[in-house]
Amino acid sequence: MQRDFLFRFISIFLLFFFTIKSYSSNLPVKFEGSEHMTAGDKTKLFFSSEEGSTGHLLHLPNGLALTYGQLIALGDFYGLPKEPIALGKSEKERTTRFHAAFNTLAMTEQTVAETNQILQVFNFEKNEIEEGMKRGEKPEDIYKRIEKETTIKFNCITGGGCDSNWWMNPGRYLELQKTNFDHFGKNALLAYQAGHQLALEEAIEAHHIHDLNKLEIAYAMDGFAAHFLTDRFASGHMRTPRVELFSHVTPSVVGSILSGYMHGEDNENGLHVHNLNRDQWIAYGDRFYFNDCNKENIERMQQVLQISVNEIFYAYENGTMPYENEIAKLIPEPNEIKNNSHLDISSLFYWDEPSYKLYRRTNLDNYFDKHWTTNWWGWSTLLLLAKRHGLTIENQANLVLSGYGEIALRDGLLTDKDISNYVRYKVYKDN
Repeated sequence: MQRDFLFRFISIFLLFFFTIKSYSSNLPVKFEGSEHMTAGDKTKLFFSSEEGSTGHLLHLPNGLALTYGQLIALGDFYGLPKEPIALGKSEKERTTRFHAAFNTLAMTEQTVAETNQILQVFNFEKNEIEEGMKRGEKPEDIYKRIEKETTIKFNCITGGGCDSNWWMNPGRYLELQKTNFDHFGKNALLAYQAGHQLALEEAIEAHHIHDLNKLEIAYAMDGFAAHFLTDRFASGHMRTPRVELFSHVTPSVVGSILSGYMHGEDNENGLHVHNLNRDQWIAYGDRFYFNDCNKENIERMQQVLQISVNEIFYAYENGTMPYENEIAKLIPEPNEIKNNSHLDISSLFYWDEPSYKLYRRTNLDNYFDKHWTTNWWGWSTLLLLAKRHGLTIENQANLVLSGYGEIALRDGLLTDKDISNYVRYKVYKDN
């Protein structure tokens, strides 16, 4: 009886505490570029038996020269939106897709100027974080403050709109976000493994012909693959059923938006995690790289990045594949999944494979509600979540461009002035 009372008391306290930490909007589903870049540039690369070094420039066939960290960060900007790597039906198809995605960065000459512009925005992000933290701002709040500005810049750089109606013409950056299945859960590992395998094979070829330039390509491939590996250390990417929400919610654009809300909840509140070595820690997510609460998780992520590049050098030095898969033992897995909820917030959504059903937390406002339902609708759920947390400009634009502008305007989802005025004019013109 006392235990039940104590459990209820703790639950109420935690509910109050985490409600205060409620995120302010449905966040974009990615680590920020400056976070990826900072993590990767702490990784040492080896080109001989001497001690490795950080910051080495890796030269690509199209003339780009990038650090390992920059290559990790660019994983959000290059690829083929209609060919997610992890959705390849075999290992061979996944490696083929990865190679094609990597080549969109490494082989095209026009990419050189574009990439340099993207890196300038990364540096802007990083400087804003450093200066804001000096003034006492939290990193996650700084990211929210500069979000619209950086999104427009990235859209413009990658071939999309640049003016006040930028959202009407999505560039590659925004198109990739619509099908970013490679960045979540088991898919993130599959995408990484496909690229890491290719990088190992490239390193072995470099060994046989004694070609350090080819070793650079192997490291570059591994850096591009490591983008998905680092995503797997972000709490919002661990248990969000990204593919299932897209596939089983009608319309699919709403399913994608809903995945952003769960991603935001888990990122900001963190999750208790473990690995196959039975280590236990708490992981936070995107925009928390520079936050002290996520320090242990980031240290573990950087350990895994170092192991990844060490394996590339082993393959180069020995001409064979590594014997043991150390990384698999170090990947974080959430302690509480599906309807298992005690210390962490309850999953907003979860996919149950045996019943082939998508569950939603019954009480959307109560992060510790331990009831789930299959009797729910995507649009009404979106209305409830948007009322509490808002709806990003990108997702307002996605609704309009997917043909749901009029109903989104009617239901109060379009809060951006430019977007709502566009829809009003279109409705007026059509009538």
